[in-house]
Amino acid sequence: MLLFLLTILSFGARSQNFEGKMVFQIIVKSKIPGLPDERLNKMLGSSQDYFIKGGKYKSLSNSQIIAMQIYDPTTNKLYSKHPNSDTLYWMDAGKNEDEVTDFEIKKNVETILGNPCDALVLTTKTGTTIYYYNDKYRLDKTKFVAHKFGNWSFLAVKTGALPLKTVIENKQFRMEMTAVEITSMALTDSMLAIPTNTPMKMGM
Repeated sequence: MLLFLLTILSFGARSQNFEGKMVFQIIVKSKIPGLPDERLNKMLGSSQDYFIKGGKYKSLSNSQIIAMQIYDPTTNKLYSKHPNSDTLYWMDAGKNEDEVTDFEIKKNVETILGNPCDALVLTTKTGTTIYYYNDKYRLDKTKFVAHKFGNWSFLAVKTGALPLKTVIENKQFRMEMTAVEITSMALTDSMLAIPTNTPMKMGM
């Protein structure tokens, strides 16, 4: 009976979706002549705080291009805020111009923060993206079916988990985003809410 109870509790813990905060370190290597790594890293950011609850997420970055992003699953819109601007720019997250042309899953390829990770390797029209994940950090894939942008729906369906590391490589750069801190915590709806009384425009 005790073994059965422990098994049920263990399964429940594994099947629960992650809610909380992840902190990522970002390293970028430039492939653009005349644009050094340091400059590109400042443009794209060297760190990101990522918050997720259910089908909503929010990211905060020290990027010189995008300081904040919020995804609203009810409208399937992705809102972005540029530094030194009070305007929110939104786009349809159902659109994706960098579609997947091939993929494979590699088992137990890397350990991140003590978590053994499998890797989802995507080949897209512009390059490759590798997501390293552990199903301990699950997400509700049904909430992201319409989120085609960035191939997020593809990731959600194939892995059912949040990436602990992402490697993007194309003709312009190679970017690595690696989790350096993971905190499970209850988030309020207000923390992920779209700011009110804020100018909004379509676009990025």
